[in-house]
Amino acid sequence: MSTKMVNGILFIVGAIAPIVVYLGLGPDGGDIIDVATAEKIVFWIMLSLPIAYMMTADTMSGGSGHGYAKAGLLILIISYTAGSISDAIAANSQMGDLGAGMVSTFWPAMMMGFGITGMGYYVQKTFPTWLSGLMMLLGVYGFVFLGIIGVEEDSILELPLWLGFTITNVALGILTIRKKNYK
Repeated sequence: MSTKMVNGILFIVGAIAPIVVYLGLGPDGGDIIDVATAEKIVFWIMLSLPIAYMMTADTMSGGSGHGYAKAGLLILIISYTAGSISDAIAANSQMGDLGAGMVSTFWPAMMMGFGITGMGYYVQKTFPTWLSGLMMLLGVYGFVFLGIIGVEEDSILELPLWLGFTITNVALGILTIRKKNYK
C-alpha cells in the first residue's frame, strides 16, 4: 500500500470513528458500551488524525506553508491529548467538574490548531482553497464557540462544528488518496 493511501485512510478512519463508536456502540446510540469505554476507543482510533496531519506536513517540507502546518500540528497534538484526558476524567470519576473545566480550555485550542494547519495548507496550496478555507473557518468557529462563548455540551451550535470537522477530514483523506503529486 502506498504512503499516500495510508495517509488518506488515516484521515478517513479518524473522521468516521467517533460517529461509529458514539452513535453505533455508545450510550447515545446502540448502548452496547458505556461512556468511558466509548471515550477510550474513540481516543485510540482518532490518534490516526495527528498521524495523518504529520504525514501531510512532511510532504510540505521546504514550502511556504510548512511552518504553519507544523505549528498547527503541534497545537493539535497537545490539545487533542489534553482534551481527551479531560473527557476521560469527566466520564470516569466524580471529578466531572474538573474534566468539564479542562474541556473548555483544550478543545478550543485543538480547533485553533486545526485552523492554523488549514492556513498552512492554504499558503502552500496543498489542498483546494475551499477546503483550506473551511479548515480555517471551522478553526475560528470552534475556538470562539467552544472557548469564548462556551456553548453547553450537546448544543445545536456544536453540530456544524463537529459535522464540518468530520466532513473536512473525510475530504482531506479522499483528496490525499487521489493526489497525483504526493511526495
